[in-house]
Amino acid sequence: MLKEERQALILNKLHSSGKVVVSRLAVELNVSEDTIRRDLLDLDQKGQVKRVFGGAIPMERPVINFFDRETTDVELKQRLALKALDFLEKDQLVAIDGSSTNLQFAKNIPNGLKLTVLTNSYSIAHACSMKDQVDVIVLGGRLLKESMTNVGETAASQAALYHPDLCFMGVYAIHPEYGMTIPYPDEVSIKRQLIQSSRRVIALVNPIKLNTVSRYHVCGIEAFTTLITDNDVSGEMAVDYRNKGLDFL
Repeated sequence: MLKEERQALILNKLHSSGKVVVSRLAVELNVSEDTIRRDLLDLDQKGQVKRVFGGAIPMERPVINFFDRETTDVELKQRLALKALDFLEKDQLVAIDGSSTNLQFAKNIPNGLKLTVLTNSYSIAHACSMKDQVDVIVLGGRLLKESMTNVGETAASQAALYHPDLCFMGVYAIHPEYGMTIPYPDEVSIKRQLIQSSRRVIALVNPIKLNTVSRYHVCGIEAFTTLITDNDVSGEMAVDYRNKGLDFL
């Protein structure tokens, strides 16, 4: 088998299962583990995979600004948002972290449902302000234009004053072994605080974000209680998250 053919098979396996393991690939492709390691190094240098101990995971996606993200995959985000509405109950304090998927969730909150929403996102605050029975608390801080959220220690210290019943956490990259990671270091403190302060942490996750890793670590996978994603996720990938104790819907 030519190197190019072998690497194409490795990439197909990676994108279908969300990860590859050196020892398993060596057996499946009938080559040495050193050959597989060289293949993964080559693919890593080309920017096609991210090498990790014992194997590789998909390379993180390019960072897209919030306004472009807001208009992509809208139908998928709507489906995830409708699933998440089942967790809402009257008189809850609900933290909604900034994300384009969470914005769709906020827009779909029933108009007659009485809630208090805590958010660091101006877009989500505006969407919730249109709901008659929703009170809105906006966390302050420095505006991160790339995500249109307030970030930094000011936002985190304000978030520490509240203990939400639910937190809908915006996710950029998530992995059963490496937890949640993000591209912007300024968002780490506010995300960590919202997670730590909340009784239940839920993420609405586009399948392309599963089993990926970005630059800055926020928390381990055990910080989440529920992941809501689309129905076309492979059973193998779903099992990896359920084995960590998460509800995977």
